[in-house]
Order: sequence, then structure tokens, then C-alpha cells
Amino acid sequence: MRASNIVQDLITQDKRTTNRPLTFRPGQIISGKVLKLFPNQIAEVQVGSQKVIAQLEVGLSVNDRHFFQVQSIDGQVQLKVLESPGLNGKQPSVENLLKQLNLPVTKEYVSLLQFFLREQLPITKDTIHMAAEWLKSSDSFQEGLEGIRLLLTKQLPFTKDVFHSLTSILKNEPMSLLMENLLTQIKGEIPTESSNKLSAILTEMTITEKEKISNIALMKLVKDWLSSPDQLKSKTAFHFLQNTGFISTNASEESMVQQGLEKWAKADLVQTKSSPALNIIPELVEINRTGSREELILTLTKLQNIIKNDANGGMDSKALSEIQKVLSDIRNSNIALPLNERDMKALAQAIFQLLAQETDRMELPNRTAVWKQILPILNQTHQSLSKLDNMLFMDQAELSTNLSNEEQTLINQMKNDIKLAGMQWENSHAVKDQIKHLIQSIGLSYEHELLSALKNPEGDTANKAETVKPLLMQLLSEEVSPAIKDAAEKLLFKITGFQLLSQEVGPLLQYVFQVPLSFREIKSDLTMQWSGRKTENGKIDPNFCRVLFYLNLNQLKETIVDLQVQNRVMNISIINERTDMRMLAAPFIAQLKENLIKINYQLSSIAFEKPKDENVNKLKETISSRSAMSHVNGVDFRI
Repeated sequence: MRASNIVQDLITQDKRTTNRPLTFRPGQIISGKVLKLFPNQIAEVQVGSQKVIAQLEVGLSVNDRHFFQVQSIDGQVQLKVLESPGLNGKQPSVENLLKQLNLPVTKEYVSLLQFFLREQLPITKDTIHMAAEWLKSSDSFQEGLEGIRLLLTKQLPFTKDVFHSLTSILKNEPMSLLMENLLTQIKGEIPTESSNKLSAILTEMTITEKEKISNIALMKLVKDWLSSPDQLKSKTAFHFLQNTGFISTNASEESMVQQGLEKWAKADLVQTKSSPALNIIPELVEINRTGSREELILTLTKLQNIIKNDANGGMDSKALSEIQKVLSDIRNSNIALPLNERDMKALAQAIFQLLAQETDRMELPNRTAVWKQILPILNQTHQSLSKLDNMLFMDQAELSTNLSNEEQTLINQMKNDIKLAGMQWENSHAVKDQIKHLIQSIGLSYEHELLSALKNPEGDTANKAETVKPLLMQLLSEEVSPAIKDAAEKLLFKITGFQLLSQEVGPLLQYVFQVPLSFREIKSDLTMQWSGRKTENGKIDPNFCRVLFYLNLNQLKETIVDLQVQNRVMNISIINERTDMRMLAAPFIAQLKENLIKINYQLSSIAFEKPKDENVNKLKETISSRSAMSHVNGVDFRI
């Protein structure tokens, strides 16, 4: 059963072939009817709804139907009759054509050839044979046929990978689900460099907004505790973690600091490989464990010299002073080896200050990945996470009642970090930037950006390769289990399928994409299609365009917004099964008009419709929330 899915509507909207101009290639097989005969074996032949003047190899009778093979298109189309006409001028059987092409006369081949003839697709022996082989591995014969039609009508390369990419779009499998499936498989295998990178990106994309908020808040707390040179701030963060249950009240700060350092030292952090200071830290932790005095002195000396010679001049002087003090104590035999928890804490906090300064220079995703390595030392129970979540949503009056001034400052700083990293639906520019970031992170623009990077070798090409698509290709080039290979291929085909559907045809441009989104505890996928004519710089003209926006939501369910712009005058259609959509939207229409005027658009109309096809199948899956949002009644979110 096929689901009602806007993606399928988008890619099948050009299904009608009535007005598509005929194109002929040597070897191609067509079905035609002879309309008129002219001297020198010239005839007018009707192929589908169109007529063509062709040179025939043999004389034929008017009104007879034949299968023809194109011999040449040089100057004039030359056709070869493949067999005798059918009875009473009817088209000969496809079974006879299959025999003549030395292809198996099976139910599958007959159905496939009939489909090619009905859709007026270019037939050759090779295309029929390859298509039949691909259909054997297709989950759905009908979806497979539709994939072949798309492949040929959009004039894409006739390859198996392109076929699988297109059929992956026809399936009702959200991209976020494919990402989660791959993550599950990766976690069950021995990690590699590429799988670690891929896992980090996919985890960030598929976690809920609530989980993301908790992670950001925890990383802020851990960073303040371990790396802040302000001792009061560090102590406040540590006690806050204890009070909320993330750290046991019986645990000593010294032991927890050492656990954090050891956890970070074991992490495979590609993002910090360019930092000589931080690369020494795993070596330092291991040498202290073995208790080698000479090696520890040598390593601390190297670390000290690197900090002194830091070209950026950003390394903390307090951190350097602490390292020099520990080094002096070891040289003078004032402390024994291996360092005890108290001495190691002083050294560790100096190291974490360096870590904080180094990560502050990184982009947010890389910075997050570094500090996230330390989170496993915390007790992330449902109770502790709920307690933190409640505090993050307290108003200032509640914070003042329940927390100290120092703790209130921590909470407010966490709220600012969360606001910057989260999806700010009330800020259109922020939404645009974050969706653009998701598109780039998935790799939907990978080839375009790679081409730009090749034209400009001085640009940042490294980050272009740290996106999902190139990492999937890298993973598939390695020795991986069949389960990982299958999951990775499905996701790669999905991404490539959307890229194939995004085309430029003359002055027109169409861009289709899908990205995973989260609304509090709900996961969904946003599907959008932009289409319109191009401007001089190759972008969609904002004065004349169409945007289709699709989401499957917890309250509103399957929701489609069809936005059409003509000379900056906007008409909007909202398609949804609910009968109260107009009532729900009414309070926001005036505000929408005002905001559109601010960006020089005029709202002409908003129509609320139900899906027109009364026989459309229900969705295979609906996005459901494990716990309903009690503060929402019939509305998911505002844009």
C-alpha cells in the first residue's frame, strides 16, 4: 500500500507525456501506426499523440500498426519494421517483440514492455534487459516501474545506482529513520575513523530538541566546572551537578576531575589533531599511570614550551603557572608518582583550561563533539535530566526563589547557549541559516561545494568532506558488515535521489530536499520543493516562484503548504485533513500579512483545503510523541 506522500506527488507531477516532444536514438524501438504513404517509401507515422515523417525500409499499408526500430536519425528518421502487422491493423503482441529481441517471454518482461509502450518510453533491448534485472531487487514492482520512468523522462544516466536513488524517494522512509537505522548498526561494530565522524553528525541530526537542550546545558555546566579559572564559578557548577543528581553527593571533586581527563584522553577527537598542546594530553595521562618520573618531566616540559610558544597567544597564563608548579614539584621530589588525585586535579584543571581555549576557536558542532566526550562520567538518569529541564524553563521569579545568585547566573548563561544552538522558529533568518546548515551537513550540496573548492583551492575544503554524503562513500569503501553496508547504501541513495530531482532545465530551476527536524520531544522530517525561473546569478527568482512545504506533525498530522508567488503577490494553500484548520490559523493571518509587507510581499489569499483525492491511502506511519505536550491544544508550532 502506497502512502499519501507529497514527495511522490512532486516527482510524478510530470507523468503526463502527451505533450512531451519525441526524441529518437538509433536502436530505439517504438510502436507506431502508418497514417499516410508518400513516394520513395516515405510515410507519416503516428507515435503516441505525435506524428513523424520517416523513411521506411519496406512498403507498408495505411492504418497498420507496427513495432519499428530506429535505424538512423541523420537528416531524416529511418525506421525498420520488426515484424508483420497484427490482425485487423491492431498492434502486434509484445510477446512476439520479446522473442524477436531474444528476451525472455515472462510475466515480468511482458509487464515491463507494456509499461514502456504505454508511457512512450524509449525502448532498446539493453534498457529492457537492465530494467528487468533492477526490478528483481526492487521492494515494489510498481515503485520500480515508476523509478525507471523517472530515470528516462528526466534523461538521467541509465545506471543501477541512479535507479535505486530514485526508487528510494518513492518509498515512504523518512531520512531521519534511515539515519537512526545506520546509527544503530554502527554502534554494534568496531568503530573506525569514518564511522566515528558519521556517528557524531547523525546523532546530532536525529536527537530530539529536548535531548539537544539537555546536552548543551550539561556541556556548559561541565565546561564551567572543569575549565573556568574563576574558582567560585567552578565550585558552583560542580555543586549544581551534584544537586541535580548528575554527580553523586558522595563523590569527591578530585576523583571526578581525573575521570573526566581520562575519558577525554581516550576519545578519538579528529577536531583537536591540529593542536600540539592537546595531543600531548593522552600521552601525559598514560605516563602518569605508569609512574615514570623522567618521561613525565619530559612530557610536561614539552607541554610548557608549546604553551609559551603559542603563536595565537591565547593560552591561559594561569594554566601555564599551574603546569610549571607541578613540574617544579616533580623535579624537586616534593610530590610522589604517580600523582595523587589532589595533585592530578590541579594539573587537570590547567589542562581543561587549555581545552576550553582551543575549542572556543572551533565551530559549534566540533566544539560540541569535544566536550560531549566527557558527559559519560555523569549519571544521566531520567530524574536528573527532568530536574535540569524544569530549571531551564523556570521564569526569573521561580529561579530567584529556588536557586542562589551564582546558580541563577549559570542557568541564564545556559539559556543563552541553548537559544543560539536551537531552532529559533520566531526568527526567520535563523531558521533559514539552520536549514541551510542541515542541507550542507547532509551533503545535498556536496558536489556543488566541491566544484567551488576545486576552483578556489585556498578555501576550506576539509569541512566539505566532513558531511554525511562523503562520509557514507568513505564508509562504503571500507570493509564493513553487510548490515552497515545495507543501511549506509539506503541513506546514500536517499540523499542522491533528492539531488537527482533537483534540476535546471533552461531558465527553470527545481530544488527538492528533505531534512530531519525536531520539535521538543517529537521527531519529524521537513520536505520542501522550490521551483521557479532563474535569476542572472542562477538562483530562484523570489518574485516568481513556488514553494511546497510538507511536514507530518503530532497534532496537525500530514500538512502541506503550497505557496505561489507571482510578481511578489503570494497565494497560499494549506492542505490538511482537519476541519478546524481555518479556525486555528485565524489569529495569525493578520500578523502574517504584516510581516510579509515588511519584506515586500503582498498576501493575496489563504485557502484551506482537504486532500482532493478521496480515495488516497492513509499514511503508513504518523509521527507520534511518547508524551503529549500538555501545554499545546491542537497546534504544533508557529512559523
